[in-house]
Amino acid sequence: MHRRTSGGGQTDSMAPAAGKNTINFPWAHAPKASPSYQEEFDGIKSWVEKTRDRGSKAFREYTLFDWCAWFLPCLTWLRTYKIKEYLLWDLLAGISVGFMIVPQGMSYANIAGVPSVYGLYGAFLPLMVYALLGSSRQLGVGPVAVTSLLIGNGIRNMLPGAENIDNPNSPAPEYVGLQAEYNHKVIQIAFLVACMYTGVGVLRLGFIVRFLSHSVITGFTSGAAIIIGMSQVRYILGYKVPRVDTLQETIQVLVDARAGFQWKECIMGLSMLMFLLSLRQLSKRAQKVRWIGALGPILACVIGIVAVVAGKLDKKGIKIVKTIPQGTNLTVLVFVTFFHSACWLHCVQ
Repeated sequence: MHRRTSGGGQTDSMAPAAGKNTINFPWAHAPKASPSYQEEFDGIKSWVEKTRDRGSKAFREYTLFDWCAWFLPCLTWLRTYKIKEYLLWDLLAGISVGFMIVPQGMSYANIAGVPSVYGLYGAFLPLMVYALLGSSRQLGVGPVAVTSLLIGNGIRNMLPGAENIDNPNSPAPEYVGLQAEYNHKVIQIAFLVACMYTGVGVLRLGFIVRFLSHSVITGFTSGAAIIIGMSQVRYILGYKVPRVDTLQETIQVLVDARAGFQWKECIMGLSMLMFLLSLRQLSKRAQKVRWIGALGPILACVIGIVAVVAGKLDKKGIKIVKTIPQGTNLTVLVFVTFFHSACWLHCVQ
């Protein structure tokens, strides 16, 4: 502020005196906003410091059991597990998950374009491994729809003609060799992704997901849900159409193949869908039977199996999965387990 001195030695300010007539602009003293990436770097720095302090403390204070529990988290909760209080409810939860995961795993294998037995491998084995090595109570383990969709679309782009395979469990004679090559490539992708996820988990690079915006994740998940839902319409309508990637292509092939409509499959599919929706609405309106909504998928599977077996519907135009190979394929077993175990290892970091 410029000042001047009068003859009497007094200092006179040229600025107006602070008072009621003074205008204080809000941006004059507003703090300067820090860049958005600065928060991420500060978070990474804080994480490194905490990890370093926690590591040095662990080396000083951890006992042999603590180190074993660090590699096998199941030791921590097994030591405090109350058999009389928890065992019964855990058995009921396991039975419910077992009933659900069989058709779910087979469906996800179908979306990925591999035989149904691959979905069973990916459904059961990772659960067993995670029970021993996992530490999160909320994480869902096993095949998921988005991963199956990405695998299916990616492999079909690599193998021309793979989109014409209608049933991976029993492909047409001219597609048997192509289906075998398709299965091998899926196993290879599972191995490569598992290696990358394991590296991300070991190096604790989970903070990278902070750079993904919420809108991107929401849009991707919603788009995948729409495409997956539309891709399953053909099974309700009984169509035989090639697999496509985009929504407009899916609608186009469904319209073009309308002459292959199978009313028997449509009636059965819509009946199961209405049954599930009815149970969900009933569980919301009647508090006494709100638990019945969770049993809807199990009841639908049981009713569908009984109807097919008792009425011999497979001989009357209703398609079924047919024979699933018995035994275990050791190669598939190892790679599928490795893939899903690496996925949850990455997630818990």
